[in-house]
Amino acid sequence: MRILNLNRMNDALFKNIFMQNSDITLSLINSVFEFQGTALITDIEFIDRNLDAEEDDGKESRLDLLGRSPDGTVINLEIQVAKQEYMGRRSFYYWSRLYNELKSDEEYTELKRTVTINILDFNLFEKKKYPSYHSCFGIYDLKTGNQLTTDCELHFLELPKWHLKRVKETNRLERWLSYFSKKTTVAELEEIAMLEPAIQKAFRTETIFTQDEINRRRYELREKNQRDRIAQINYAVKQAVTQAVTEEREKYAQEEEKRVVSWIKKGKSFEDIMDFTSLTSERVQQLFAENRP
Repeated sequence: MRILNLNRMNDALFKNIFMQNSDITLSLINSVFEFQGTALITDIEFIDRNLDAEEDDGKESRLDLLGRSPDGTVINLEIQVAKQEYMGRRSFYYWSRLYNELKSDEEYTELKRTVTINILDFNLFEKKKYPSYHSCFGIYDLKTGNQLTTDCELHFLELPKWHLKRVKETNRLERWLSYFSKKTTVAELEEIAMLEPAIQKAFRTETIFTQDEINRRRYELREKNQRDRIAQINYAVKQAVTQAVTEEREKYAQEEEKRVVSWIKKGKSFEDIMDFTSLTSERVQQLFAENRP
């Protein structure tokens, strides 16, 4: 089986594979639930990814992949490439919107387990405090640690924290992380495909995806947009650093000139001042002419 050199965090590729193949999506989702020790799902039905804008603030939620299992569990699966410091709050916001599906004549017992799974191409949490590549948050009592409800699960998978060692020793979640990671070699991916049928099917689906001209174009546009975005950010950072350095140098020069002026007014000689200043001799001479007692 041929393994293609693709960015599997590409939005166009991700949606094509996982929204058109529920068995592949089910394998990925259940790999997270297995690892956390929470209830697995037996099937998934994809539903509308748009949450209507509320009239009070007009904020609209756009979800990557949204599905519902036969028992009513709602799952929002997202990938994120660009680092967002507010990712935790964003995920909780989406979770709350999805959880709030009660109709006026329904009881609270009708509320369903709602899960968000975020696959991140960056570290959201400080590695020293959160060393694991997987974090799961719920609603707990701050004193006792007892869980209020099992309806809330917010999963974060941080790819940079995942390091593949031996493929044969991996669990299903780790094999899926290896699938998404850019650090995984072709040889390792081939071995993983032999162990995980759903990932093997994902590779076959990739081949079909790239053979379609429209799909390939969408993939390339996503890659170009991401490269352009990174270039814009890097340019903005470089400009900000340059401006900060320039401003700092100007500030230092102004402070140095103030010191030299004070020395001139105290009667220090030109030679003595030049021994203790970084200003040019021409500038010191100018300051002497302007400030000589």
